[in-house]
Parts: sequence; structure tokens; C-alpha cells
Amino acid sequence: MDLAQVYYNAAKYHSYAEILELLNQWQAAFPNLAKIYPIGKTYEQRDIYAIEITNEATGPAVDKPAYYIDANFHAGEVTGSAVALYTISYLLENYGADASVTALLDNKAFYIVPRVSIDGAELYLHTPTMLRSSTRLYPYEEDQDGLHPEDINGDGVITQMRVQDLNGEWKISGLDPRLMIRRAPDDFEGEFYRIYMEGRIQNFDGVEVKPAPARYGLDINRNAPANWMNKPSAGPYPFSEPETRTVANFLLSKKNIAGAMSYHTAGGVHLRPPCTKSDDKLPGRDLEYFKAIWERGTEYTGYPQVGVFDGFTADKQNPMGGIFMDWVYEHQGILCWSTELWNVAKQAGIEKTDFLSHRQKSPQELEADGLKLLQWNDRELNGEGFVVWTPFEHPDLGPVEIGGWKTKYVRQNPPVQFLEAECHNNAMFTLVHAHSLPQVGIHRVKVECVSPGFYRISAGVVNQGYLPTNGSDLATRLNAIKPVKATISGAGVTVPAGKAKLELDQLPGWGEKKVEWLVQAEAGTKAIITALGERAGKAQVEITLE
Repeated sequence: MDLAQVYYNAAKYHSYAEILELLNQWQAAFPNLAKIYPIGKTYEQRDIYAIEITNEATGPAVDKPAYYIDANFHAGEVTGSAVALYTISYLLENYGADASVTALLDNKAFYIVPRVSIDGAELYLHTPTMLRSSTRLYPYEEDQDGLHPEDINGDGVITQMRVQDLNGEWKISGLDPRLMIRRAPDDFEGEFYRIYMEGRIQNFDGVEVKPAPARYGLDINRNAPANWMNKPSAGPYPFSEPETRTVANFLLSKKNIAGAMSYHTAGGVHLRPPCTKSDDKLPGRDLEYFKAIWERGTEYTGYPQVGVFDGFTADKQNPMGGIFMDWVYEHQGILCWSTELWNVAKQAGIEKTDFLSHRQKSPQELEADGLKLLQWNDRELNGEGFVVWTPFEHPDLGPVEIGGWKTKYVRQNPPVQFLEAECHNNAMFTLVHAHSLPQVGIHRVKVECVSPGFYRISAGVVNQGYLPTNGSDLATRLNAIKPVKATISGAGVTVPAGKAKLELDQLPGWGEKKVEWLVQAEAGTKAIITALGERAGKAQVEITLE
């Protein structure tokens, strides 16, 4: 297939069928670089696909350090899939033209799973429905009483309903009639409102409007074993869901994965472990590794880096457990980020000093922020991101007004005209991380004939990457990865004393270790020195004994 026949559009949210078509096109167009295969099935029995990207001419993926990317753990966070697809396209199309990409694919491998919650994303993309992850009805198999989100006015989106009520907590801003602001404690004059999600109420009692438990109550990013918590959203037990089992089994099957990224939305921040304890609990130099990679990568994204527990969790007594990223790091010792893509507030000129302080903003500050968002919507989206409040006769509540933000492609995901820039900047961040992976090499090889038929061979086994050969200091504590090994071999080559295979332990970033053998062989024999690290790849040098 000619490259021009890969019909990829970066400014588009792709369906499952379109993703499969793109993956097949890329495999056909780049047969020496790309290989796709199913790795498991979703709840609705759709195949979950991975694409493996490396230059096969320089060795198979399994012999190279690898970087793992997944996206769309959460059904509606389709920006993640867009970034994953952009990364695939960028790597393949720039191989041979860009020295940095060429070096990456010659020496490393990528495993990319563009969409995990495929069933949920299909529902999200093709209907007004918004949901967290899987389409499995859980924890209830039937709808429960209360308000269920629904597009009741048939405009194709689920927004909000505002209902006049003397005891309502909200009122209309005097600065923009679209904006609803909180009622002050001593505010008793004017019109007040209740605000609800647009939808229908099952078994309405005529008074209370309570949100119903979600039809799709699972959050598969709470379903991992790391610090799993027995909550309805977390599933009945760790890895109970086929999607999380699939990506976990895939990652476990690839011992060469040394770095990872899991894409989410929204907020514009590179989240990292730990999720249930403070940064000071990170072992060794891991916090330093995270910081150094982020400092280089943020030149592209401008996103801050935040430890989930210290900088993103408001209630420290109720931390986020069962997070896939935490399992990747805490159980496997792989440095992993979970980037929250897209920050509409920043686009509107609202700067966050941190990701907890906005919860303490005054009503006046929140009103000012709301106005900035509406002004950005009017300026950049021609007002199309907000549905103007419109009267509607609700079957349960009577007269209401329906309106508000089009959440899906304004607040949760960027409007398509902003999508390509978001994809490019975040793809570049992951390439920085990929360049930092460990990489074994062999240099300073020396051969000395000590007597007829006997040779002393020495060399330096070097880690040519920034990270240690096992990927992290936590991996050392976990004993997750076997030590780096160096071996001498060849037809007619024997080691009369000592071992042909030497165990070197792990090498720090840029570190090296001398290896030496006394071998017996005839003059002119070819000998091969091999260095191997499970997460640092494989290197070989052939020498002639003379």
C-alpha cells in the first residue's frame, strides 16, 4: 500500500471500525515497521488490538526496550485514542526522515493499544449517552429509582435542566444570562433555581430529585489490584473486567516494557504515582527520574506534573485505589504517567496555581471563571459550545429550561480544531520518555592471545540510556527484573574455567561494567559477546580470535 492511501485525519474522533481500518492500513503501508494483533476481547466481545512498532531489520521487538501506551480506559475520554493514533502515524511517517524517530525505531519498540473501553466509546461516540467505562450493567442489572441522564428534548446532546424554585441554590448571573452562580447565604430576593442533569426521573415522588445510580457504574480504572478498594465502581474483584485483564496480561507478557503512558481527560496535567501515599514514600531516585523526564517533556505540553495523592486527591482519607497506573508502577516497577489531556480552562485564560486550590475559590472568582469560559466559547467556537437555556415541558417536573455546556466535545474533549495540537504535543512527551529508556550496549572490546589456543577477552557492558536497566529503583526493591547478563559463545569456543554467562546485576543510567573471559579456541574462530537486559534490550558483537 502506498503511504498516500493511509487515510488518517488527526482532527477527528475515530470510531472502532475506523481505528481498525487505520491499523490495517498502517500495517500494509509499513510492513517492516508495524504489526497489529488482537490481545483480548471486551465485554461485548469486540477485539482489543495492539500495534507493535519497531524496525524489524535491526531486530525483533522482544530484543529491544519497549514503551507502552494505552488510551480510553474511560469511554468518553476519546482524546486519548486520538493521541495514540497520532503517535502511531508520527512514528511510521517520520521513520527515515527524522533522525530522532529513526533512532527510536531502530533501537526500541512501541506497543500501543489505542482504545481499551471500546464498547463504552462506541456508545459515547454514536449516541448522546455519557458513561464512565464498560457497558456492563453494574452493580445493578436494572435501572434504579431517580434521575437518569437522557436527551429528552432530542437535540442530540445531554446538557442540564434549570427549574425555578424559591429554595433553589442557584441564580442567573447579572453579567451573562447563560451563567448560573451560587446563591449567597443572605440572598432572598429574585428568582432562584435548582439545576439537574437533563433526563427522566424513574418513580418520581413529586418532591425529591435524586440522581439515580448509574446504569453503567463500573470504572475500570479502579479495577486494578494495586490498592484496590471494595467499592461498586471498582468491580466485584481486581481485574474482574475483561478490558483490564486484557491490558494487564499483555503488559505482563512483554517483559521488555520499561516505560508507560495511559491517556485520560481532562485537566491538562501529567499525573504520576503514587495514588495512595505521599511522594516521600517513593523509593530511591524514582522521583528524580519522573521529574527529569517531565522537565524535558513539558517543553512540548506545558503541562505540570502532579503526584496523584499529594497534588490531585482532595480527601486524603479516601484516596484513589485500583488505578491501572499505580499497578504498572507499584507492582511492576515501570515508570508510568496518566496524562489528563485537554484543559479548556487554560484555553479560556484561567490559570490553575495547583489542582486543589480551585476547590476553595470564592463565588466571585468562580463567576469570573465562568464568564471567561463563555467568552472563549463565543470567540473561538462562535458560541456553539453552549446550548442557550430554552423552555421545555418536562414530563415529570413540568416547566423547565434546558441548556448548558456541550460537555463531550468542549469540556471533556477538545473541539476538533484543537485536537491535532493536543495530539502532537503529548506524542512528543512520550517520545522523550521513550528516549530515556535503558539500552544495553557493548564497547571497548579487547582480545589478547595469552598462549596458543587461549584468549583473554574483555569488554564493557554499558547502559546507553538515562534510566537504570530494570527501569526504576522500585523494580530493584520488587526484584521484578532479572539481572543483566553477558555471555561469550561461538562454534568451537569453550570457557575452561569460570562461566560463559556472567550475571552483572542492574546498571544505573549511563553506567558500565567490565566483563572478562578466558576462552579456548583455534585461531581464526568467531566469538560472539551478547549482553541482555529484560528491559534494556540485547546487544551483540562478533570478534575474531587471533
